Amino acid sequence: MNNTPLRRLIFVALFFFTLARSAGFAAQTKPSSSVSQPFNLNQEILDHKDKVDWRPATNPGLPPEVCSLLKACSGDSAALKFYTLPPATIDGRKVGRAIFLTSVKGKDALIVEHQTRSDAYFFLLGPDGNFQKAVYLEQGKPFYLIANELAQPTFDKDKKDWNDWASKLGAARK
Repeated sequence: MNNTPLRRLIFVALFFFTLARSAGFAAQTKPSSSVSQPFNLNQEILDHKDKVDWRPATNPGLPPEVCSLLKACSGDSAALKFYTLPPATIDGRKVGRAIFLTSVKGKDALIVEHQTRSDAYFFLLGPDGNFQKAVYLEQGKPFYLIANELAQPTFDKDKKDWNDWASKLGAARK
């Protein structure tokens, strides 16, 4: 039996497989110019905080339990400010969203609020733009820290809207 045609076919197939695989690796190592850097919500807002129409967070303001659980307030309620996005409907529920500018050990910090009629989430933003900790409140129950894995889906629903809003802050300055 003559296996030469079969060997040629296998050789050609291996050659093209190797070529395609090396092209795939090369594509993975080259950064794409069309791919932008991840959006850092915390940094974008803090970089442009002078462009935000902050309001004093007087009563009801940020609940003291939230400040305590997140360890994110200086205690100077006069320094606490907030901004709200227009109400939205998410998953069929009306949602109010606010962002609080506070101070932790002399540095600015941001807390994002997601509130419905029956519950509220408060997210302390970290330097990377994601949240570090979350506090949850269900109507009629006390505030408590919630696992990030449980809070992440709620934060993700608002993050795009906050990113869109914050990106306009940066664009207005350019």
